[in-house]
Amino acid sequence: MDKKLQQQLYKKYPKIFRQKDGNMKDTCMCWGIATGNGWYDLIDNLCDKIQSTIDRDNLAPVEAVQVKEKFGGLRFYVGAADDIIYDYIYKAEKESYKICEGCGSKEDVIQTTGWIKTICKKCLGVKNEK
Repeated sequence: MDKKLQQQLYKKYPKIFRQKDGNMKDTCMCWGIATGNGWYDLIDNLCDKIQSTIDRDNLAPVEAVQVKEKFGGLRFYVGAADDIIYDYIYKAEKESYKICEGCGSKEDVIQTTGWIKTICKKCLGVKNEK
């Protein structure tokens, strides 16, 4: 994810991304959010649900330890959380397979072979034949 979008998430959710400046021996967040820009809204919505639930239910803080793409899907790893938070994460990770990591489109999204990416045909450069 480009630095500008990443910084917006860090600023909006400082508690979740508290480890962003941590040491690589302690957290993978030092590497930033390792996804395409197309998943910005997905990650933003996930973080909003997490933070709102924590604030509303007075739960322990949840800190992201790594956010990345793996095998074409979002991976959002946290230190510890309750089942409600893990359910939010599971649903967002599942939804990521339907959203282009490049542009955020939900139309003509496919998974590539080889290095698996979830991407729309437009970003991939494939003409849509109708």
